[in-house]
Amino acid sequence: MRIQLTDRSRLILVALMAAILGMAVASLLVVYLPPRYADEIQGKWVRFGAMTSVFVAFSLKAFWKLRTSLSFWLIFLIFLLLHVVGVGHLWAVYNGLSTTMVGLLGGAEWGFMGLVIYWVLGVGPDLHAHRPRSPWIPSA
Repeated sequence: MRIQLTDRSRLILVALMAAILGMAVASLLVVYLPPRYADEIQGKWVRFGAMTSVFVAFSLKAFWKLRTSLSFWLIFLIFLLLHVVGVGHLWAVYNGLSTTMVGLLGGAEWGFMGLVIYWVLGVGPDLHAHRPRSPWIPSA
């Protein structure tokens, strides 16, 4: 008996495994992180990590069609490094940034990254809303 999976089934299985792995790592960190280190982790760095995660997720979603291009990954990783070093330095100096400042900086760096990708690769971001393939999901 051979089990054949569709692409959607594989995607669901990979997402489930990633979620389980993420929960396991987070649980191990909570259990085994010594309390003296837990006191040193400041909330501003958790916010910085969340902001960086949103920046990465939005960028990868917008430029997903370029995922096989080595040039895209080079440009993306350079901008991610600049984000971590540049915005991270501002974050440390000013003890975190306001939501308005985060939005302005994040939008500016994402827009500049989009321009560089367009100039180098000639491809812009895909920002269109996609219609779901399932007939069970209502479309707007």
